[in-house]
Amino acid sequence: MTGSFPAAPQMASPDLIRRPLRDLLTGLPALPVTESGQPDYAAADPDVLVSLARAAELVLQIVHDNFSAIGLLHACTAQQIAHGDIGGANHAVAVGRLQVELGEVLAYAQTLSFECRRYTADYFSDGRGADDG
Repeated sequence: MTGSFPAAPQMASPDLIRRPLRDLLTGLPALPVTESGQPDYAAADPDVLVSLARAAELVLQIVHDNFSAIGLLHACTAQQIAHGDIGGANHAVAVGRLQVELGEVLAYAQTLSFECRRYTADYFSDGRGADDG
């Protein structure tokens, strides 16, 4: 999906907002695999690799940026628990579990991005590929 994030929420439309995780997940089936189930970057279409790398890099940026926001929420919850309000403890556990899973996404997305970029380091798109953005 092409476009950039709008400056104001009222400008948000499906055509303007990028969905990098969705783009990453929908692009993965186009990545060929070896008999062992590992991605076969050498056999992949370079446009697919470039598209996957872009999506993975944006996912990395978004998840990294939001880890700090989650950390701030944990700090607020810790203060509430210290004052005797344990209602937020369940949410803190759930968010912690989400952070663990997102950490796994980060590790995979980073590896995927590096490999896609490595196999397309000298590739220049003709503008007709999987992702023209």
